[in-house]
Amino acid sequence: MHRYCDDMVICCQYVTDAERVYKALGLRLNKYGSKLNEEKTRLLSFSKKRMKEGERQESFDFLGLTFCLGKSRSGVIIPKLKTNRKRFKSKLKRVKEWARDHRSKMRLLELRAIFCSKLRGHVAYYGIWFNQKIVRNFIQQSVRIVFKWLNRRGGKKKITWDKFQLFLERNPPPANIVHHKLFTLQSSQ
Repeated sequence: MHRYCDDMVICCQYVTDAERVYKALGLRLNKYGSKLNEEKTRLLSFSKKRMKEGERQESFDFLGLTFCLGKSRSGVIIPKLKTNRKRFKSKLKRVKEWARDHRSKMRLLELRAIFCSKLRGHVAYYGIWFNQKIVRNFIQQSVRIVFKWLNRRGGKKKITWDKFQLFLERNPPPANIVHHKLFTLQSSQ
């Protein structure tokens, strides 16, 4: 069982166990005047063995991440995590709103310091194996959004992309690094 606040993922080896837990959990919550969220609660197949046999496995979202099964470079079937699409889009929208609201309220270096702090938080949370491409994409799109809104400051001279690139070389955004190695791969013999 993996739980965070009121979100939970329960893993069972056998389908019959999963069905029993699902039924018992519903009855237990009803006893205390609560109930399962029917839209979010479901039983799904997430089996390495079945994937090896060619059966397509489902994916699920938990804490802003999408969990799915995939293959490592060596061909071993492993769980992979990536940023949830909805969360990715909503975070970019929040970057846009922040950049729009703060573009004229502070100097460029102050703005950059706060922006980089926000990006570091994003990288620290989503910096997981197999998610580096999506985190890199988020950083690049966020930088472009900030560039766009910096050029919409009233009465200020426009910044060309080349000048902005020079500024970024001297003041780079946070590095896209893996903060969470969820498991180690063992060579299959």
